[in-house]
Amino acid sequence: MPKRKIIKINENKCTGCAECIPNCQEGALQIIDGKARLVNDLFCDGLGACIGYCPEGAITIEEIEEKGD
Repeated sequence: MPKRKIIKINENKCTGCAECIPNCQEGALQIIDGKARLVNDLFCDGLGACIGYCPEGAITIEEIEEKGD
């Protein structure tokens, strides 16, 4: 199966500061229960524009397998 890039949030590092939220052009991030969460992985383009705004280094890029229809 083909792979695609997506962000991953380390919940242990995330402080819920929300600096990443306005920098996600796709609207794929929200603060839920005090932590940043990827609310819909289909919205994430894997570009990682949010990464540079996380002061805790809690966001990384990973490759996942595409979901088949």
